[in-house]
Amino acid sequence: CSSDLIEMGRRIRERRESLKLTREDLAGQIGVSSKFIADVEYGEKGVSLKNLYFLTQVLDTSADYILAGEGEIGRAS
Repeated sequence: CSSDLIEMGRRIRERRESLKLTREDLAGQIGVSSKFIADVEYGEKGVSLKNLYFLTQVLDTSADYILAGEGEIGRAS
């Protein structure tokens, strides 16, 4: 559902901003374009399992949080 993508994108954006990362920073760390990150954050695109994994690593959060708003944030802190 598109509202799920919008909510997922909002969580990604909020986590990215809390880590003081730009879209360009995040895109560079996971090997995608900053336009792709913007599309994900606006809920226009989903992510592959591979990119979901990379997002969990760079954003230091769980897939559960990114996908459903549940689970851990900042596992390493």
